Amino acid sequence: MLPKDELSRIRSLAALARDTGRSGTLEQILEVAAEGAREAIGAASVSVSRLEPGTGVVRTLLNVGELGPTEERWPEDETYGADEFVCLNLLTQGAISWVTTLDDPDSDPREVELLRELGKGSSMGAPLVVDGVLWGEFYATRNVGEPSFGPDETAYLEALTAILAGGISRALREESLEEMAYHDPLTGLANRRALDERAEWAFDHAEAVPRPVTVVVADINGLKRVNDTQGHLVGDQLIKSVASAMRKHFARLPGALVARVGGDEFTVLVVGHDPAAVVAVSDELCGLTWNLGITASLSCGAATVMVGRGTELNPRELFAAGDRAQYVAKRGRLRTTVVTGDVAHEQADEPALPA
Repeated sequence: MLPKDELSRIRSLAALARDTGRSGTLEQILEVAAEGAREAIGAASVSVSRLEPGTGVVRTLLNVGELGPTEERWPEDETYGADEFVCLNLLTQGAISWVTTLDDPDSDPREVELLRELGKGSSMGAPLVVDGVLWGEFYATRNVGEPSFGPDETAYLEALTAILAGGISRALREESLEEMAYHDPLTGLANRRALDERAEWAFDHAEAVPRPVTVVVADINGLKRVNDTQGHLVGDQLIKSVASAMRKHFARLPGALVARVGGDEFTVLVVGHDPAAVVAVSDELCGLTWNLGITASLSCGAATVMVGRGTELNPRELFAAGDRAQYVAKRGRLRTTVVTGDVAHEQADEPALPA
């Protein structure tokens, strides 16, 4: 019969395998693993860190248990240089586990110093190798006066990190798919799906006091000529340059969502800001030019509706009004934004072309 401690650890690993096999965010998976490991090996605290690619910096993502004076459960900026710690250096070079104690004369002095800062007596670390690449570190401590970690705990931790690595890989893939589902791959801006969902939210969560919801629709003039004469790689560069300019300008209106919704078309959704301020930003963008052998510019249209409880309009009608305004600007080759009137009463009417 297996000893009680060993049996509980096996059950802990089985539970972790089940939990990481389910869908979940990276944070949820790390939290389950850290709390389970802490209980299974009798650790005072457990931390999970990630190796920042190309930096030699290890960033702590999560601390659980009896934390040190400077530790937080979800730290915003807890980092360690791998070159400062012999153990972390060994980790990055050979991906091996290690144990440190305060009373071991052969222990890394910097690691001993860290244990004292944390008020702990021993520590143990194991590499997290995800998809064949060193991803981070799983780190556990025990209090002063408690037995240091031994071979049984090291073996458990190595088994746990192997299981956890699979869960991390799955979570990262799901996050990547989620990112792809809501972002335009060329520009990194939001896509049509993200725009529609945000707009639905803005209308569904209407407040007692109406607030303005404004859309700006912008179309690139000259993209087809650039593609035909300079090639699609240059055309893609033009799209990315326009996207960068729109992101930079609308950053002045916190919460504005800039989306690429077509080959040469962008839509911006702005909730709660003065429509005049939105149009002012749009006018600045309309005044820009991009010279790629052929001069390119933007045609912009805007529409606003006051959204509150009882609003009868929907996002589709607001977007349609913005589209009509943009069409007028493009047809008239205007370098300022064409603004619709009352969207509620102009759903079927095209904005008048300015003289």
